Amino acid sequence: MMINNDKIFFNPGDKVKVKHELDFCPVMYVVEKVTRSYVNKDTNSKENTFIGIKCRWYDSNFALQEAIFSTKDLTQA
Repeated sequence: MMINNDKIFFNPGDKVKVKHELDFCPVMYVVEKVTRSYVNKDTNSKENTFIGIKCRWYDSNFALQEAIFSTKDLTQA
């Protein structure tokens, strides 16, 4: 995890968890940063938009789960 001017950057392999109070709050591993690319029709250039952080964890039934979270919802475990 890197902190730069009040922004938090997670790297693949970091342990994170959801910072909200939940009944089951597993420790998750960061897999990758998810972005979406599109072509701007005005400038005809390719632009990337940040979508979120893909995380993996095991649920209470030991099944592998995967989801994309906003960085605002994650904290270091």
